Amino acid sequence: MNIKIIVSLVITVLFTFSCEKGKTTNAKNKNIIQIEYPESYELANIILALTEYGKTDKWEVRQGFDYYDKVQEYFKSVNKHPLLDSVNYSRERWEEYLSFRTDSYAFMFNENNRLKRKFNFYTNRGFHPFDNHLDLINDFIQKSNFRVFFEQNKDYYISVSDKYKKTQYLNEMREFLIDEFGEQYSDDEKYNIVLSPFVYRMNCHRDIDSTTVADFITIPNYVLSDTIVTNKKDIATSIHNLFTEMDHGYVNPTTSQWQNLVTKKFNAQLWDNKSGYNEGEGYDDSGNATFNEYMTWAVYDIFLQKYFPNIVDEVGLNWSFQNDSRGFEYSQLFTQQLLTLYNQKKDGETLKDLYPNILDWTSEIQKSLSKPKIISPKDSISINFSEKTKVAITFSERMKKSDTITTILQNGKKIRKFIDLNSLDNNLNWSENGMTVEFEISLPSNHNLCYLQFNWWGTKHPLISEKGILIKSGTYFKIVNE
Repeated sequence: MNIKIIVSLVITVLFTFSCEKGKTTNAKNKNIIQIEYPESYELANIILALTEYGKTDKWEVRQGFDYYDKVQEYFKSVNKHPLLDSVNYSRERWEEYLSFRTDSYAFMFNENNRLKRKFNFYTNRGFHPFDNHLDLINDFIQKSNFRVFFEQNKDYYISVSDKYKKTQYLNEMREFLIDEFGEQYSDDEKYNIVLSPFVYRMNCHRDIDSTTVADFITIPNYVLSDTIVTNKKDIATSIHNLFTEMDHGYVNPTTSQWQNLVTKKFNAQLWDNKSGYNEGEGYDDSGNATFNEYMTWAVYDIFLQKYFPNIVDEVGLNWSFQNDSRGFEYSQLFTQQLLTLYNQKKDGETLKDLYPNILDWTSEIQKSLSKPKIISPKDSISINFSEKTKVAITFSERMKKSDTITTILQNGKKIRKFIDLNSLDNNLNWSENGMTVEFEISLPSNHNLCYLQFNWWGTKHPLISEKGILIKSGTYFKIVNE
């Protein structure tokens, strides 16, 4: 692999892929992915990190690392600049926030050190916040000496870009997607991965122009620190962000090719429980976007199966919890079915060939889709916190009678402990019909309140119905000490 690092107004790491397989060899060799660290994009992220919202929301802007502290210190002289109040967004104003951050990619500095729009790219239709604040932005640049700061930190940007490239399985992702879906980009098209360490939420995949696509992506923590040792589980988990953006470029056009079948056999309203950012809204009307979300996340598990076979179940399950929490409640069910179809496919078949099969399955299974729930206890129970406390849970439908259930014992911030409940240590016992499970658990006698949570990140043995559907991610009830 040839790597060339170019340092100018934009720091770019260019690299080409090699391939050994058949007809896709030329496409893989010629297609170039660029890892970019644009100056204008970093500026936008710094500005957002300096706002009150950027400082107080724990998920929007990554905090608590050396570069963040450096930014806060360097720019404290302009912390009262009117721009920061003008772009002090919120979760409710997510489209403005994302547009301000991502639209900055279309701007570059001119000979007078002022930002000018260089091409016609907008993140969200109807939102132009970066353009609207351009005079204030240019004033902020001058008064803060931003360009001096950017120049001083070029080595850091290079090191982040280089470590990202080395750890994120970019070769493998690209070749896997080409093999399964065919090449979706011509030789003159570009694929850019755009980085800033401050991006902590809302990854996005966008067409920049007719020949360029870009992923604006979250960087894993271990890429930003020399003290964090990477392991297979960390990498398998973190590459999800990029993979599920990158594979939209392959899944989406394939779905469009099967449009008639998707319309006929996939009812998005049954698969989407208010996943839209605004309360009460679904993800889309046509069904394509909802189906594509399910497909992109399931394809990720197939990629894990190939490159991380020993941890695919654990890591894939965690992301199913995450997808469930977004409103795509049958993510685990869909993923397991696609894995089954893929593992049983004929020689020479690819994921692209399996679309009719998975859509035939969705057409049948959606007739009886139901989300299992805990119906008792509804909210809380009151018991004496003795050495062993008996707990009984009743469900809305039959559950898989697993030998082990993982629960998370919590008491505010003081306790958060994963407990694998089983028959030997906890007298775990299912009713014959699988509608009720009983177990014993030791609760801290010096506390008056505890919570038992199920099906969340780190849970290895989830509560799941006979149909293969998880109870809602993060489901919990409280136990009060009498």
